Amino acid sequence: MLTLAGYVFRHLRSRPLRATLTAGAFAFSIGLLGFLWLLSAALEKEWSPFMAQRVIVTAKTSFFDKLPMAYLSKIEATPGVANVVPFDFVLSYHRDTRPENMVPVSAAPPGPMLDVYREADVPPEQARDWAADPTGALVGPLLVEKFGWKIGQKVVLKAPVPGGVIETTIRAVMGYRLDAGLYVHRRYFEQLSGDEGRTNMFWVLAKTRGDVDGITASLAKTFENAPVPARAMTERQWQLQFLEMLGNVKALLGSVGLATGFALLLITANSLAMSARERRAETAVLRVLGFPRRAVAGLLLGEALVYGLTGALLGGGVMAAFAHFVGAALDKTQYAGMGGLLVPDAPALVLASVVSTLLALLAGLVPSLNLARRPIAALLREGT
Repeated sequence: MLTLAGYVFRHLRSRPLRATLTAGAFAFSIGLLGFLWLLSAALEKEWSPFMAQRVIVTAKTSFFDKLPMAYLSKIEATPGVANVVPFDFVLSYHRDTRPENMVPVSAAPPGPMLDVYREADVPPEQARDWAADPTGALVGPLLVEKFGWKIGQKVVLKAPVPGGVIETTIRAVMGYRLDAGLYVHRRYFEQLSGDEGRTNMFWVLAKTRGDVDGITASLAKTFENAPVPARAMTERQWQLQFLEMLGNVKALLGSVGLATGFALLLITANSLAMSARERRAETAVLRVLGFPRRAVAGLLLGEALVYGLTGALLGGGVMAAFAHFVGAALDKTQYAGMGGLLVPDAPALVLASVVSTLLALLAGLVPSLNLARRPIAALLREGT
């Protein structure tokens, strides 16, 4: 005896190429939608263990405007502050000015910086060597792998400072896998730039995570009417603000996701409409045999549901594949921290399954209702 489920699968097997292509499009699109959701969620997460325990203080007018060093003592005196480090940065280039040879250079006092940047994980002997060399550099492992640098190697970088270059010697390499920067002594950078008494920002370590909100509120009040207005934010907020300088990344991801979902809806609806046209004669026979309209509609919706469930099952694998390959690519860039966050979890898989099912049913709604409400005579005439 042929059941309703058996009828649905028999019709799918009768058009194997169409069914396979539609199911494949569903799985690929759902996997892409799930990956975009993972990427958007990763932007909201903490990239490093101590990110939620740090505060960034920058000029309120612009990210690149500088603050007076006189603010340092006021920040240190704020309740809940464990340590503060003035922090400068500039973009430089190794060998030539091609984008792939760009090197972010930062400047800070070695001791306070390594205390604030606790995940840096610099070997003690290398940390001492860096602190002892006034022109030495600490580098992230990504730069070491990219350029083949070694401890003791001299490096010349093209930079927007008087003289046009920064000359330094590699003295230490971080153990923190996700760093792609080069760090020099603040005093050396002041000599190169000729800009003393000011800094790009202050990097603040709170005593505990619970102190962060109090610190940001207190500093906002302290510097609200200062000669150079400043703002304080959590490091995660600063990271998001930095990414937004590249454009509204989350809006872009959302737009791509909507376009993908709409395209999938059209593809699936077209496939189901073709299926509905091909089964007009069968539908007329079913109606003559006494099948109600809702049962006829349910048969086509059942076919749509098969596509949705297939997309939910295979889409998780496609999502994991996207996350793996994109994460591996990000691990070789300054956004390496995000690669480790692109791991499909239960909420992402559940969301992908729900979206897949809803899109499939929505795609099948119009063709199934149109097929069910047509008169038997019209179905017989059109099915011949």
